[in-house]
Amino acid sequence: MMEPGLSPAFAYQKPAAHRERLVPILTHLPEGVVLPIPPPSAQTTTATATTTTTANPPPRKEPQYFMGRPVHPNYHYKRNRRYAGDDSIPYPLPCDQQEVNRQNILHHIFHEVFGTIHAAEFPKVQDIPSKVLDVGCGSGLWIASMADEFAARGRPNVHFTGLDIVRNCPDMSGVNFRFIKHNILNLPLPFATGEFDYIMVREMTLCYPQDRNSESLLEEYLRILKVGGTLEFQCSDHTIRCLSPSSIPPSSRSGAYLMTASTRFNLKSENSYIQDYNRYISHFLGSRQLPSAPCTSVQSTLLMEAIRLGNIKNRRYALPLDNPHWEGKPISVTGSLENRSLTSLATLTEPRRSTESSKSAPQAGTSFTATGDAETRSVDSEPKDRKNSTMEMFVSDDARALRVLARQTFTSMVRNLEPVLRSSNRIPQEDWDWWFRDLMINFHQNKGLNSGECIELGAWWGVKKS
Repeated sequence: MMEPGLSPAFAYQKPAAHRERLVPILTHLPEGVVLPIPPPSAQTTTATATTTTTANPPPRKEPQYFMGRPVHPNYHYKRNRRYAGDDSIPYPLPCDQQEVNRQNILHHIFHEVFGTIHAAEFPKVQDIPSKVLDVGCGSGLWIASMADEFAARGRPNVHFTGLDIVRNCPDMSGVNFRFIKHNILNLPLPFATGEFDYIMVREMTLCYPQDRNSESLLEEYLRILKVGGTLEFQCSDHTIRCLSPSSIPPSSRSGAYLMTASTRFNLKSENSYIQDYNRYISHFLGSRQLPSAPCTSVQSTLLMEAIRLGNIKNRRYALPLDNPHWEGKPISVTGSLENRSLTSLATLTEPRRSTESSKSAPQAGTSFTATGDAETRSVDSEPKDRKNSTMEMFVSDDARALRVLARQTFTSMVRNLEPVLRSSNRIPQEDWDWWFRDLMINFHQNKGLNSGECIELGAWWGVKKS
């Protein structure tokens, strides 16, 4: 059965062939046909009703409401969705409660994949920043989570600032928080030089077009950051790629695959709906000068500021949207199991370890020979008692549930992007409705995403030099 609450397309009206025929209205009477004349009482009643209707003006319309609140002049509305009223911003997603809920779910997906809500490291209590800026704060969930974490570690007095073009975050009791309404396209930012110890820029790649000078925005972030402060970026790709069979097992926590230099992707998805979506989103983002795969460019952008930003690190993961067909098949292992850097060669008797460390990449002294669905590894020194053993690449039930959640979040984003994808690709409304309906059936009912289709999540951070 299809998962509930996923697609409104099932409520759409069917084509005109399934509708009832309308009864035609006669404009003239055939010869010899006489209509019956109503009695005088009926004529009087009809005239009175007509006079009353004409004399009384139509009732006054009630104010328009959206999500239980009166509409605001700073927003505009399309098909019962609320968008920011500033036409200068290229951001295509709505800013109503449905989109806020999707962003909150994406926040939890980041937490499950990375094991934390921030990739930057603050190992000691004195390393915890005192002033934090969240660029594009949205619902404020990240700020609330950071405040709870820092308070649990003994720093309850951290100052948090949220920056966004619209306010969707409430007043958070118990959190030292202020909200600043500002468009990041308007530089400089309304902050003093060196005001913050830690700046988080999360999922902002759809807000700043590539034809603008992105280096000026990065320089502005470094201007308002203190010397020794941390700048962190987190984002996800907007197009979908297919992960090739990997010898590195997924994380035992989330089922996501750590992306290393040996990670490979297929050039094209086998799913026709993914092919359509990639074509639609690439054409639309290209028309607005927005990146379709920002995770591949953030690292190079930060390295351009290597003079002012040091100790640059990154972590990237590929989270499958379903269980790939090559996952769970046995792997033939030949050789020594004592090389702990090869996490897929862990001892068979102990539980699978997390692969969230960069040491999970294969070492140079190991050779690989693929044979069908199995993979054989050869190492020179090998104990005879551990040859030809087999193991299974599997994920836990919690990891499978996270993939279902990621799949639902992805389809929710496709639904939220419907107006811009239809208009930019010139897709008729009826064609889109039926395409989206079939997409939902293929993804959630027919398990069409079993070829390694995944969303890519990344985090990059560095420390400002003197």
